[in-house]
Amino acid sequence: MTTHDATRRGGLPPITVRAGLAVSVAVVTVLLAAITLPATVPDRPGFAYLSGGLIGAGLLIGIMLGADLRRARAARRAGLTVVGITLGAFGSRLTVALGARDQGSAGTGGMTSAGRPAAGSAPTGRSGAAGSPGTFGAGGGVDVVLPPAAGPGNSAPGPRFVESGADIRAEAQVARAGLAVTGLAGALLVTLGALAPAGTLALAGQVALWVGTFALLVAFIDALPSPRSSGGRLIAARVLRRTGSRERAEQAVARAGVVSGWSLIAVGAAGVFLVGFVGLWAVLLGWLALGASRLAQSQQRTHAALAGLVARDVMSPAPPALSSWSTVDDALDDVVLPARRAVFGVEDFDGSLAGVALLRDLAAVPMDDRDLARVNRVCIPLSMVATAAPDDAVVDLPARLVERPAAGCVVVIESAADGNPRMVGTVGPVELSQAIETAPLRGRGVRPVRPGSLWR
Repeated sequence: MTTHDATRRGGLPPITVRAGLAVSVAVVTVLLAAITLPATVPDRPGFAYLSGGLIGAGLLIGIMLGADLRRARAARRAGLTVVGITLGAFGSRLTVALGARDQGSAGTGGMTSAGRPAAGSAPTGRSGAAGSPGTFGAGGGVDVVLPPAAGPGNSAPGPRFVESGADIRAEAQVARAGLAVTGLAGALLVTLGALAPAGTLALAGQVALWVGTFALLVAFIDALPSPRSSGGRLIAARVLRRTGSRERAEQAVARAGVVSGWSLIAVGAAGVFLVGFVGLWAVLLGWLALGASRLAQSQQRTHAALAGLVARDVMSPAPPALSSWSTVDDALDDVVLPARRAVFGVEDFDGSLAGVALLRDLAAVPMDDRDLARVNRVCIPLSMVATAAPDDAVVDLPARLVERPAAGCVVVIESAADGNPRMVGTVGPVELSQAIETAPLRGRGVRPVRPGSLWR
């Protein structure tokens, strides 16, 4: 059964088991069988502790898997395409494809027509682990992959899903589903463990108490407001419902993450003095939440500064192109050194743009070989270079540069009179920084963070 068929009929998503799952099982089993259970329920045989450890690991994995199955169901109801669930070293992780409705505009590489990341592009945390790049914003270990190939079951993509805020509402539904399963399962196990009678069931009660406490801890961490957590997605959906603005929703999540980060750091620092070094865990969690929130605020300010600009507004004009058949020595003497630029277009015999050549690569050719080596020897193919049209939005360019960083900049290309593409400019970190710094001169309301400001 294919993934698409399974998802469409509402069946269970494919479940993949990685070798790292054995590591997780071993760690949990050792913690329970060798440390926790002997200390809380002494004088039991070794096989009883080992059995309790294995049962505890199985319960914990079952809770994580159950949470992802519930997330998968919520994702389907929200109009997303569920690809499958992976069980690995850090628990379970749901994979969601950017399908037709949630992909945004076609050909933007996961970006909307406004330059904002499409649904699922924000990073988030895994079930019981730290966040990872490129994961779904709802938290709980939901990764995003490329959309499935076009077929009879896929409708044409459109930006309305993202522009209407449906992606934020979908993230909130997925987040709510995962938190409900993890929290309820943890509370149930803690209750059963606390009520377990002494004697034969004492060992089982301690296993339930330990697993339930761990599940509640995972749910608590994921519920803390942060751009990478389920709690942050719930806040975003609530603000979006009240204001109708996704920008305000994202800003509210970032501010809440800064507050929760500093609060955890303060609580952890106090806990170090009052309880012990276990308070360092709260400090670490607060530092992670604070860093993610600061990064989100920086991205929001950058987007506000670059909004409305196109590539031709910020690009540096392209220097004269190099001929792919000319020698490196001639290219250096005739074009490169007089131009004093770092990136040069390389034209093929038919006048089409074959790629780019970097100053550092040309200069790296040995002196003895420069009069024999051709420019095409150091040419970077155009397929490896980030490109853009003159009218492409500037907010889209950083993502393209991350995907194809070979040239160190985005090459702006337009069609010449003969139909061949030609290089008309470049947009690199310098041009982007200048556009951000001059945003106030263009009337953009970009308010820098003042030194000593803790919350913004």
